[in-house]
Amino acid sequence: MQPSAQRTAGIVAVAAAVALGLWAVARLLGVDLDVRIDGDLRQVGPADVLVTTVLAGLAAWVVHSILARTPRGARWWPFIASTALAISMTGPSYLADGADAVALMTIHLLVGATLILGFATSRPSWTAARKET
Repeated sequence: MQPSAQRTAGIVAVAAAVALGLWAVARLLGVDLDVRIDGDLRQVGPADVLVTTVLAGLAAWVVHSILARTPRGARWWPFIASTALAISMTGPSYLADGADAVALMTIHLLVGATLILGFATSRPSWTAARKET
């Protein structure tokens, strides 16, 4: 089955908790999480992390739902999602330096892994139908 609204919300909530937890650890370790946008230094705050994670989670859900409509489409989810994750890594690697970049890239990787694995474990409806027959 495609992920229910409750399961989708759970996956996105876990990803948000991971992101905020990593953000807090980075801040406790003294990492500022600064990014340079248009020449100005801007600190990434918890609201930035939360909004970005929720938007990424909803985008992941939409793509996964589209792919899960066909038997072979769901097989593409890990490839497409990991490609999107790799592309998104250009943001922190380009906009931040040093420990800030490492921390932001770590958040990206772990949130991405959470979303990829969370939606990958959601069985498409054709799998359930096939097992019933």
